[in-house]
Amino acid sequence: MTTINRPVDGPYRITTEPIPTGVILDVEAFVQGVVTDVVELLLTDEFADRLDGLYDMQARNPHLIERPGDLPFEGLVDDLVGAVRTKLPVYGRQCGRLAERLLVLSLAGQLRSLADRRHATAAQRAEGGAAA
Repeated sequence: MTTINRPVDGPYRITTEPIPTGVILDVEAFVQGVVTDVVELLLTDEFADRLDGLYDMQARNPHLIERPGDLPFEGLVDDLVGAVRTKLPVYGRQCGRLAERLLVLSLAGQLRSLADRRHATAAQRAEGGAAA
């Protein structure tokens, strides 16, 4: 059974946490898979050689101007992102549970925000009235 703060329990667990401006989605299980992908890729010849090249470049001239396409670190990051999982699947009833949880948390956050604004407005009026 899925709990309130974990509306999705597979294939990757997603937990939710309300914040004043919206919702935090915790996708730790998904990120674990992405990091696993990255480490596995770095163990291959292609990416291991490029990582070694980055180590060698650390002593380079820091004032050297390079075009974005020439930046080895950014290029490696872009290529790794292109090679690892980037989509988080949510299936069947879990889609509905996630949508319901996001709606509940979003509406609760909006209500808290509205209440906070009303409280701040009332406090300003009270301060202004006292100063008059």
